[in-house]
Amino acid sequence: MISFSAFMSAIGRAQSLPPWLRVSLTGLVVISAFVLREALRNVLPHQNSFLMPILGVLFSATLFGSGSALLATFLSALWIVWAYLPPIYSLVVEDERQLWALGLFIVISTFIGLVIGAFQATLLRLQEAHAALARTDAQRRLLLQEFRHRSRNDLQSLVALLLLRARAAPSSAAQDGLREAAEHAKALARVHTLLAQEAIHEDDPTSVDSRTFIEGLAMELARTHATEGLRPVVLTAMAEAHPIDSERAILVGLVLNECVTNALKYAFPDERPGRVRVQFIQLDRDFLLTIEDDGTGTPPEDQTAAGSRTRPLGTGLGTRLLRGMAAQLRGTFTRGPGPGGIGTHVEMRFPARVVGAREG
Repeated sequence: MISFSAFMSAIGRAQSLPPWLRVSLTGLVVISAFVLREALRNVLPHQNSFLMPILGVLFSATLFGSGSALLATFLSALWIVWAYLPPIYSLVVEDERQLWALGLFIVISTFIGLVIGAFQATLLRLQEAHAALARTDAQRRLLLQEFRHRSRNDLQSLVALLLLRARAAPSSAAQDGLREAAEHAKALARVHTLLAQEAIHEDDPTSVDSRTFIEGLAMELARTHATEGLRPVVLTAMAEAHPIDSERAILVGLVLNECVTNALKYAFPDERPGRVRVQFIQLDRDFLLTIEDDGTGTPPEDQTAAGSRTRPLGTGLGTRLLRGMAAQLRGTFTRGPGPGGIGTHVEMRFPARVVGAREG
């Protein structure tokens, strides 16, 4: 079947023909209508002499617009008077009832032509507006992708600069601080890399598909830490597909990056194997991100300075930063022992809809 856009494109091409050609084709349509009327003479009664001419006007209006419809009305009226209304083969109408019927035909045909012409003009303008919006959307997608590529490249340059400064730093404390800053910039660059690639939601370039984004980021973290010679830890990720705006996706990605990195680096000492599981689901009106591992259950930030005793999970600087990012999402962040007291369970919960957004 012919699509609506293809049909409107054909109408647009027909109406863009040269005027002389449209006039000629309109005359041909009128002639064809009367030829068909003669072919159906035995089917249609003589009183229905106006039926086929109206169809000719309708066809002319559909193809060539209201101007051709008015021309078809005029030509059809002349032919009806000449060929069908007594006295035959003259331009005189003696019967007053036939004259009223002819006038009604002209009024109806003119109305049909004007209505169809206006309707077509509106549809063509809507089609042009839709095409303009599609071009604008494509340009917006291109600009947004270019911005994300530039952000990623700038962050990667910042990482290289911070690491260079760290090597030249005069103290170990300064070196550690610069390396930590480089790690945070690297995490942000990794998130922007996913945003600049396949994670964009197909219906909205400013949104991210949560499944593609979260599972892709988790697999990227697994590849990165595998190449760094860390312990044989299995990382699995399962995320439901939901659109998330890019601003919130960045915060989710940073929380995921921080928690998974901590688990891969610190939860499995002495080359011990283990498992890290990432899950992202929607519960009622909230999104829930969980990261669980079956490791030691005590990340370094939760140890005291002496290292001999531990304080409750969730009181370190890293946890406060993660809670701060959760607060930006209008959500909560908790961290504690995993099931049965084994490993660590991290959970971030935040509203699925942006606070203050109107219901769609």
